Amino acid sequence: MSENPPIPTTSGRDRLRQFVPWIGAALLVGLFAATTNWPKMWAAMQQAAIGPFIAALAAMSVVVWIYDGLCLMWLVRRTLGHEGQPGGDGLRQLLPLKGASYLINMLNYHAAALGMAWLLARRKQVPFLQAAGALALLSYMDILTVTAMSMVGVWLAPQFFGPYPELQTFLKVVAVAVFSGALASVLLLQSSLDVAILRKLRGWAPLKPLAALKPLRMLEGIALRAGILGLYTLTVWWLVQFFGMVPDLGRLCVAMPIVTVVGTLPISVSGVGSTQVLMRSFYAPFVQDGRDPAAVVDAFSTLYIFCGALVRLVIAAPFFRAIAAELRQRPQD
Repeated sequence: MSENPPIPTTSGRDRLRQFVPWIGAALLVGLFAATTNWPKMWAAMQQAAIGPFIAALAAMSVVVWIYDGLCLMWLVRRTLGHEGQPGGDGLRQLLPLKGASYLINMLNYHAAALGMAWLLARRKQVPFLQAAGALALLSYMDILTVTAMSMVGVWLAPQFFGPYPELQTFLKVVAVAVFSGALASVLLLQSSLDVAILRKLRGWAPLKPLAALKPLRMLEGIALRAGILGLYTLTVWWLVQFFGMVPDLGRLCVAMPIVTVVGTLPISVSGVGSTQVLMRSFYAPFVQDGRDPAAVVDAFSTLYIFCGALVRLVIAAPFFRAIAAELRQRPQD
């Protein structure tokens, strides 16, 4: 019989970390509120096509949810499909899990990933650390995807870095380092080298999913994750037009990876404040009709974040009770 994954315990330090997003959100929202021209932002909202904006956001959110579920299915089958109990890796089982995770994801992206890993470990009857390693591998491929997309943006919109040539150089150096490290880690773990440290690493539960993923499969996963980041980019490209902005796709290819990464950092809730301040700088050139760029972008970012959160709550609602009940069930071998 296989062991059930232990329920993660919460230490005093972990409890303190739970408050960090709320403290960060309060500070960032305070900064955002203090630097916002509220009358102009309200005027920009009144001039926007709010109804079509919400409809388009809801439609794209559903597309992203389904696509994200397909990515999760690919990951589980490629890294955990040969382990533990068979089954439990179909889209019908994973879409509710992904949907329910949106509720926790609004507070902390990494907490949602750990929650999914714990439930996957129970369903597949594999060690929790191995399931967590699989979900971490997805984040790892996201990092590679974000880096690759940044390089695409450098090529498509070199003018983005006009005032900051050192940033362009920095991104190129980071890209080379990230891809070199990724390639080296995969090749070493899957090589035939009989070295003690490599044998130990190959048998370590969190690294088993990476060791099981061949280089071509890794590229396949990166291509899949590039699709979801591309969906995010196309969504923003479409939505800003309802606010009268004229988006530049090359600039968005540079901006979206940065905004996405900042939005997942545990320094705010749902990226409130942190991503809004970034959007002011990144999206300001899209306002070309003489209005105050900061006010128009603030109007867009506020509705984008809060309406997006509401849509994700609607997606999570039908599944959260069943997933919560499954979490409360007494584990059985």
